[in-house]
Amino acid sequence: MKDQIQFANVDNISRTKAYEQFGRHYPEIRWAALAGMVSRNAGWNMTDLTTTPFRTVLDAATRRWIGWIYERANWLIFADAYPQLLVYQQTVQKRRDCFDMLKSFGVSSFMQREWRRFMVEQDKNRLMTALIINEQFVVQDRLFDARKMEQFFHSAFYNIQEFAHFSHVIMPGLNQTIYGENVTSFANPVARIQLGKRLAKLLYDPKLREQFFAFTKKTEPTGSRRDYNSNEDALPLRLCFPRCHHRASNMVDWYTKKKPNEIERLFKLIRMKPRRGEGRIAVTKAEIQLLSWIEGKQKISLGTKLIFYLEVTLQDDLVHQVFCR
Repeated sequence: MKDQIQFANVDNISRTKAYEQFGRHYPEIRWAALAGMVSRNAGWNMTDLTTTPFRTVLDAATRRWIGWIYERANWLIFADAYPQLLVYQQTVQKRRDCFDMLKSFGVSSFMQREWRRFMVEQDKNRLMTALIINEQFVVQDRLFDARKMEQFFHSAFYNIQEFAHFSHVIMPGLNQTIYGENVTSFANPVARIQLGKRLAKLLYDPKLREQFFAFTKKTEPTGSRRDYNSNEDALPLRLCFPRCHHRASNMVDWYTKKKPNEIERLFKLIRMKPRRGEGRIAVTKAEIQLLSWIEGKQKISLGTKLIFYLEVTLQDDLVHQVFCR
């Protein structure tokens, strides 16, 4: 199982395919399809960093830093979540409880309990929400709470991006119709959980879900904007982003530091209507122009202050490769 997890966690494309394939085989695990859709968005956000507009506005070190955040966060989520999916698969195939295996993968006590609850109650939406909650606290505990990450989130650059390009998640429907959601206060795990719940509500909207699933079924993920619009001038992710060699993270159980009643409140249902998202795509160029104006057309150099953190966190020569072109 460990080899299977490692093979599927090599990059954004392999993660997207693994999530979506699992979701098709086990549609009752709704989080898998949601994770696949979000992973597709992470891909084009990463490849956007290599395009001329972003290379004009952001220096190489900053682009390396932002790209690493995307890659590391999604690697951590997959490393925690995919073992859970495979253990569920074994539980179904063997027709017995295999969830004790989750301990060896460092899965939280919260999710060990939620998986067993699901096997009894078969509440698909609760399990999906539980996985949304769990993965956001995992990535918060294992990445975003780091001191250098706090420095990034309080930087002027992050404050600009808060309302801009990197806060959008889009889902394509029929006839190039785009739906989407965005998040503010991205550094706050509760805000990201609420975003995840809104995205789940959107993905499984009775009138739209078949459109979204038709897109993922027919569109091979490349981590590029061309997946959404064939007229976009964008390269596939694997041509512009080298594979990362990640170090294992700590296996501290985040749930032991939380109050159960506070976590339970995060399961509260939300009410919302699907929102068209074409404007979120069209506004990107305006955002880039705004950044250029704010910086006086000088490249933003936040990344140079944080490069040491990259060098001590990633192995090999990744820091000297990612987005340096």
